[in-house]
Amino acid sequence: MGSSYNSSDKIVFLHEKVKQLLRQGKSEEEIVEELAKDKIDTGYATMIIDNVQNDIHDRKSFWRLIFSGLFFVLGGLAINYLSYKIAVTANSLFFYLFWGIVVAGVVMIIRAFIIFKK
Repeated sequence: MGSSYNSSDKIVFLHEKVKQLLRQGKSEEEIVEELAKDKIDTGYATMIIDNVQNDIHDRKSFWRLIFSGLFFVLGGLAINYLSYKIAVTANSLFFYLFWGIVVAGVVMIIRAFIIFKK
């Protein structure tokens, strides 16, 4: 059990090291060379870099979808409310309900959480 704990710590350490090197603007080749100093295989180093880059991309996609979804939901609700208020002011029995905007926002938010769970 102790060896798996140490392996897990080593994996987390390597991922954090790659994140820091990417933030410093190092190229993939430079990162592979840096990991080779720690006696990490080139193929494994490349896999770690790919995993970290995918994590960063997924995090950015998550936040972009969350904010876009919230914008569409809140904008759609505001438009529906204004449509209702205009209909009431005009003594009309009908008003336009823009449900597609709200549904699109909800779908974006759901997609964001699907990405987050991945």
